[in-house]
Amino acid sequence: MLRKHYPKSFLRLILFGFAFVALPLMVAFAISLLAVDQLAQQSAVAVHRSSAVARNGKQIGETLTGMERVLRQYLVLQDSALLDDYRTLRAEFDQALVAYGPFLTTGDQRERRLAVVADEKRLNEMLSGSAPVDPPVALQAFTRLVQNADDLVVDVRNGIDGEVAAMLGSAQTTRELLGWLVPVSIPLALLIALWFRYIISTLFSQFDAAIRNLGRGDYQRPIRVRGPSDLASLGQRLDWLRQRLSELEQQKSRFLRHVSHDLKTPLTAIREGTQLLDDGVPGPLTEQQRSVVGIMRQNSLRLQALIEDMLNFQRASQAAALLDLEPLALDKVCDNVVADHLLAAASRGVRFQRLLRPVQIEGDSDKLRVTIDNLIANALKYSPREGVVKVLLGSETGKAVIDVIDQGPGVPENERSRIFEPFFRGTHTEGPKVEGSGLGLAIANEYVAAHHGHIELVDSKVGAHFRVVLPKKWKERQA
Repeated sequence: MLRKHYPKSFLRLILFGFAFVALPLMVAFAISLLAVDQLAQQSAVAVHRSSAVARNGKQIGETLTGMERVLRQYLVLQDSALLDDYRTLRAEFDQALVAYGPFLTTGDQRERRLAVVADEKRLNEMLSGSAPVDPPVALQAFTRLVQNADDLVVDVRNGIDGEVAAMLGSAQTTRELLGWLVPVSIPLALLIALWFRYIISTLFSQFDAAIRNLGRGDYQRPIRVRGPSDLASLGQRLDWLRQRLSELEQQKSRFLRHVSHDLKTPLTAIREGTQLLDDGVPGPLTEQQRSVVGIMRQNSLRLQALIEDMLNFQRASQAAALLDLEPLALDKVCDNVVADHLLAAASRGVRFQRLLRPVQIEGDSDKLRVTIDNLIANALKYSPREGVVKVLLGSETGKAVIDVIDQGPGVPENERSRIFEPFFRGTHTEGPKVEGSGLGLAIANEYVAAHHGHIELVDSKVGAHFRVVLPKKWKERQA
């Protein structure tokens, strides 16, 4: 739900995340607080009722003892003053019974209280009547009153004990509640935190994919960012940047096409003119003039090759972002490329040493073939006669590793950081003098980067050692 209806700003999303993460902990804290407060109230009520019942029960017992003593004296002495004392104690007894009323929680307890009141009333009527009081009958009635009153006190006390036991049970329940609230609320908060982390990472993965596509030169795919309005606005700015880069790339391509076309026309005229001079059409040439014409012809051909290489590199840079992915056996691709160079190597007495382990990857076979071809061609250029070029293929942790090693002069330390730059040609103080366009390694670097791999120059005591590392499972990240 939250992923479909994002807040208006990323800050609100973060605040919502904090609130949702804290919600289980806050609920657990509130439940714990209510449970402890309820337990405290129950404890206070239980203590109050227990002390009140004990106090009233003691008063009832003491009043009955006083009433019994006065009653026995009255039955012996028949003194009306003693009867007044009895009635005073009787009033205190009635007050104690009334105070006992709130603690009577069951029907049996209320019936016992009514029985005590009835016994006391009959005894009072017996003592207040005009007829003479029979002492044994009066004592028997009082004994029944005492017995019922004692039963009532014991019953109420047992009820209070039951309430205390129930309170202890509530305390145990509260402890159990607190015991599972913490283990449940903390993992729940962590799960919610992970959920929000997934939402936020999903938001930023859109930017990651968009920036990766821009870095690969893929300017055709529109950038759409779903999320809070401020992030969506940032995505629109990225899409504006994509359009600007696409326009600049198109302008560069048009410029190169126009420049190459404008250069080719006069260059063709120069070549034809030098050819006519070399053929002696205007007239015979002296040896010195023929030498100058040869230099002009050679450099015009070189200039034409440079123009073609420049266009090829531009096409390679644009095509790097468009891969035709398919499962392929990389060892067979390497073997076929080596076979294409066997004749050129034999003409210079150069031998190949191949150690190609079977490796299956996902990639563009044509572009990988060009990459390996450029590396092997570069190794052959700088290998001395009767030299050895090693081509190795292996794998490690989900990656394919290609090594091309020659026995040439190697790469000077001050040029190692520039060898993959377009049109860069190294200076060699030893070994064969080789002229090239300086684009072979640059094109190889573009194609390897398009496959999410990397190419590097490995330290070597003799010659140059190039290594290409490619992921076996290449998965394009969608914007």
